[in-house]
Amino acid sequence: MFVSWSLDEYRGLFPGRPAADEAAGRRRIDGVDVHGSVATAPMTLRHGAGAFTDVFLLARTGAGWRIANQVYHRHT
Repeated sequence: MFVSWSLDEYRGLFPGRPAADEAAGRRRIDGVDVHGSVATAPMTLRHGAGAFTDVFLLARTGAGWRIANQVYHRHT
């Protein structure tokens, strides 16, 4: 299923503070593939019984690398 949120909708999904069990999650950057001023970076997140693969689209700006977009897959 594909879902798309505006920035305000996405920010509304988060309470503004980490979850109490946030430190229990394990994250791994699986690689970075750079093409000039853009890059992709897949990441694996394991939290409890759940696992996610996030893929970030990055853009290099005058202020450094920024996340331009993100998609994820929740493993079952």
